[in-house]
Amino acid sequence: MKSGIEILPLLQSLDCSASRNKLIEVSFKIAVHYIRLNHRRVRKVLLSEEITADELALEAIASLFGTDEQNNFCVLQDSLKKWQPAVDNEHEAQRFLNNIIRSKVNQHIAKLLREADPFFSKLLDKVNYQIKKNSFRKIHYLGCVYIVPDNSEEISGKIIPEQEFNQLPIELFKYGENFIQKIFNYLNAETSFASAIPLNLLIFKLKETDTTFFAVQESTSLQIEEKDMDYLVDLAIKRTLEKLNKTYIQKGKLRNNELSVFEKTLIDIAVDLKNGGVNPGLHKYFLLNYANLTFEEYKLRYQNILEYLFKLLKQYIVEELDH
Repeated sequence: MKSGIEILPLLQSLDCSASRNKLIEVSFKIAVHYIRLNHRRVRKVLLSEEITADELALEAIASLFGTDEQNNFCVLQDSLKKWQPAVDNEHEAQRFLNNIIRSKVNQHIAKLLREADPFFSKLLDKVNYQIKKNSFRKIHYLGCVYIVPDNSEEISGKIIPEQEFNQLPIELFKYGENFIQKIFNYLNAETSFASAIPLNLLIFKLKETDTTFFAVQESTSLQIEEKDMDYLVDLAIKRTLEKLNKTYIQKGKLRNNELSVFEKTLIDIAVDLKNGGVNPGLHKYFLLNYANLTFEEYKLRYQNILEYLFKLLKQYIVEELDH
C-alpha cells in the first residue's frame, strides 16, 4: 500500500515526536488496508473476537512501537538495522514498512486462529513436529518467525515477500514427510531468495490450498495416512450427538424434536469451525434452528447444554485429528 506520505524522513527522525506519531498513523492505515484485503482470512477472527478491523490493526502493530528505557522504538529500530538492502531511499522505506506491518498482522492473526480454530492449531502442531523431526530451526527476524535449515544461525539474503511466497507452485504445499525440505530446495534452485520459510504464511497457505489433514504414524517405517477434513468433522459430530443422546435424550431430559435442533446447530457450528472460527454468541446458531424460541427460554433450558456440547465437539475434532 502506498500511503502518499514519504516514509524515509519519518524513519530517519524517530527521535521527533511528530515523526513518530505520523509513522504510527501511517502504519495503522497500512494494517487496516491489509486486513481488509484479506477479509476472507480474518472474517471469522473478527467475528469470534467481536472486534473491528481497526481494533485488530491496533492490536497487531502495538508491539512494533514498544519503547525501551530511553523511549526508543527498540523493536522497529532493530528491524530497521537488519533490513536488507539498507533503507536509504524512499522505495526501500515503503517496502520495509509495508512488509514489517504485514508480518505483524499475520503473526497476530495466527495467534488468534490458534486459539479459536482447532484445525489451524493442529496443522501448526504438525508443521512444528516436522521442524523438530528434521532438525530445522525457527528464527525470529523482522517481526516474523521463519523456518531455516539446521545449520543456519541467521538469515542472510533477501527474504521472500508474501506475494511471491503465495505464488510458489501449488504442489509444494502438500503436507508430507519432506515437504519443508522441498520448499527449501525450490527456493535455492529456482529463486534468488534466502532459505527462509515464513511460518505463519506457510500455515495459511497449507490450510487454504489443501483441505486434507495427515495423521503421521510411527511403525517400522514412517507412514502417512490421509484424512479428509469433512470426514473428521462428521466423526466428531457423530460422537457429540451420541453423547447428547446418552446423557439427555435417553434420560428424558430432552425430547426427540430438540435432538434435531441440536444436531442442526452443531453442524452449523462445525462448518464455521472448519472455515476459521465460530461466530460470537452460540445462541444465535440455536435460535436459527428453533423457530419462535426466545433468548430467555434458550438461556434457561439450552445454554448450558450447548456450551457443553460445543466444548466436546472441539475436543473430539482434536482427538480425531490425532488418530
